[in-house]
Amino acid sequence: MLSCRELTRRLASDELAEAGWWANLGAGLHLAMCRHCRRYRAQLRALGPAARRAWGGEALDEKKQAELESKILDRLR
Repeated sequence: MLSCRELTRRLASDELAEAGWWANLGAGLHLAMCRHCRRYRAQLRALGPAARRAWGGEALDEKKQAELESKILDRLR
């Protein structure tokens, strides 16, 4: 069974969308038993539309996205 840390990493990176049925089954079992991970998944699902509304729903070009990623990484360091 997946640990909470591994499941939240996969949920945040959207890795489960591309995973096979076995990985999705393991994630589903974990989510059925763990209310903390269910809440985290719900928060991620709510964050996406809220972020799109805040940004005006427009996609970023690659240059702008690279600049934002760089700023975020600089602040984390």
